[in-house]
Amino acid sequence: MKPINRRILLRNACSVALGSGALYASSSFAAAGAQFQLANALTQPADDYKALVCIFLFGGNDAFNMLVPRSDAEYNVYRASRQTLALEQGSLLPINTPQNASLQLGLHAAMPQVQQLFNSGKLSFVANVGALVEPVTRTSYQSNKALLPPQLFSHNDQQTFLQSLQSSARRNGWAGRAADAMSSVNANKKLSMNISLSGSNIWQSGASVTPYSIDAGGIKELENFNTKATDARELSRIQIYKTLLAQQQENIFQREFARTQTIAWDLAGEVKAALDAQAPLQTAFPANNPLANNLKMVAQLLSARNALTVKRQTFFIGIGDYDTHGDQLRRHVLLLGQLSSALDAFYKATEELGIASQVTTFTTSDFGRTLTSNGDGTDHGWGSHQMVMGGAINGGRIYGQFPELIIGGKDDIGEGRIIPTTSMDQYAATLANWYGLPSGNFSDVFPNLVRFNGVDLGFFKS
Repeated sequence: MKPINRRILLRNACSVALGSGALYASSSFAAAGAQFQLANALTQPADDYKALVCIFLFGGNDAFNMLVPRSDAEYNVYRASRQTLALEQGSLLPINTPQNASLQLGLHAAMPQVQQLFNSGKLSFVANVGALVEPVTRTSYQSNKALLPPQLFSHNDQQTFLQSLQSSARRNGWAGRAADAMSSVNANKKLSMNISLSGSNIWQSGASVTPYSIDAGGIKELENFNTKATDARELSRIQIYKTLLAQQQENIFQREFARTQTIAWDLAGEVKAALDAQAPLQTAFPANNPLANNLKMVAQLLSARNALTVKRQTFFIGIGDYDTHGDQLRRHVLLLGQLSSALDAFYKATEELGIASQVTTFTTSDFGRTLTSNGDGTDHGWGSHQMVMGGAINGGRIYGQFPELIIGGKDDIGEGRIIPTTSMDQYAATLANWYGLPSGNFSDVFPNLVRFNGVDLGFFKS
């Protein structure tokens, strides 16, 4: 057996601190003027549970080749704009849109599971969502009179804005600010309300809340340790580690390091025990699918919700490779196929657990893509379509305003970049309303919401 010294113990401890989340405390805000009237989430019944699952499509998903007009006139406009990237009209998977029968829509052929989810009322689309500080028109943009998010069309800046909804130097996420406001909801004060399967992220980070990190493989214990150890030598190593932590008292940094390590280790043991106590999921998840692997772990955490004594949780999963500047037609088939099959398996898992109406899954992305082709792909755009899924969703509908797909048209600011007609604040606020964010906190969590009319998009069942 390899000897373990103090340096190795501390190095391994650091790795756990970075990957295991942290304790968070309650916080209150004096926000006013929210545009929702809600029941206070802090007085929900004892069996109440809700979760938001965010799937962030990093790179900028080309949603104009995900949700496509099928009716002849609109399809011909789409084909002329998309040029070499246009999908064949006959390949599109029809979806039923009774609320707007004049606009027939279809899905990319790689998404039969999403087609079924939509047509069975379990999933809806929110059209033309994007980063906005205020409503923008082609005229206001081109005359430089529009108030805009920082650095439009930049990956990092738009990822940050869509997760934070803030233009200032103060950067924390809307799910983090919501968790700050709702921290007293969960009886478990050690486990963060926000759990990430993709490491640190702005969306789940608040003033007091830090996301708890886990990956698709579950809880990983410290190397060379076993929390269920019975062997005397293993027990001795654990005791030595705890003794070393207890001795870290010389300055504030050592004390905080020791405190965080102790909490992280104890919490990892509690979460692992709660997961181990659950019956295996019977739902089959597709193999060789990173998103499906992460969603399976989310489903396992959902199954442990009562053991973990939580009533509200958010989950964050980031999936990359959507920056399709080249080879888009081939790559998009693979990306959308993985997305579709993973969503289907996850919804079935929530049904298996009996909580389909208590879990809402939604997508977002840096931005959409340009309508125009660069020859083999697309460039950075603006507005994009998103999906919301769950038993509480008023499914089988298109929410928001479907844009005009005309190069140089009223919705194009130039180069085929479509102006969003629904803001991320509206989209997020509708999700937070269902989740139970108290009405007094909306103006702080969604700082741009006051500039938009129709802030509740209506995609939840009443």
